[in-house]
Amino acid sequence: MKKFVCLTLILFLFTGCTITKIEEESFDSIINTVLYKDSNLANVSFEGYKFYLPRGLTVSSQNQTNLEIKDKKNKYYLYVDTVSYYYKTKEEHQDDANLFYSKTLSNGSQFGYIDISKIEDKYFLEVMYNYAKIESYVDEDSLYEAFLNISYILSTINFNDSTIQYKLNNQELETTTEEFDIFKSKKDSDNFLQYIEEFDKYEAKTNTTNDQDIISTYED
Repeated sequence: MKKFVCLTLILFLFTGCTITKIEEESFDSIINTVLYKDSNLANVSFEGYKFYLPRGLTVSSQNQTNLEIKDKKNKYYLYVDTVSYYYKTKEEHQDDANLFYSKTLSNGSQFGYIDISKIEDKYFLEVMYNYAKIESYVDEDSLYEAFLNISYILSTINFNDSTIQYKLNNQELETTTEEFDIFKSKKDSDNFLQYIEEFDKYEAKTNTTNDQDIISTYED
């Protein structure tokens, strides 16, 4: 794994009266102090779930539970799997030593994985946690900031059971489970490089991307 010359990152997270200080810019420190942090923070709400969106990020488009989030430089594609959450579906992840970074996540009842692939001079992040997954394709100088933003969002996702049950009873969610598999890492797909090419196309666009196009791109 390539080592980075890291600048000290001082970050304060406010959860009630608790203040967490991050003094080291590394994946493990962000996992332990942000991703694994219990929090009820929320400033964005959709049908069936809510979460905290860090300052500087905005939701640019939405299709059902699939969101496109942007900061000044990067895009983040979020999929919240309310069906798997409701039925408590769980699948195992195998760490891949050939990737830039690969780690199985386990924190009490919460689980997931991180797979970061280096493609030339960029990085493809796949982070699944708390029955949601975020993917992003970033430059090296955005890698830790992007992972920090992803960790904030995934750690604060909270579900509304009654809303999810209502939508399931009305068959509003059943078809979404086939469109995106949060448990499957893209690096295992035969079309992995095609996904990366599609990310490049989206990054090159200046207009808002239609989320239905994103979902279709991810279909196996």
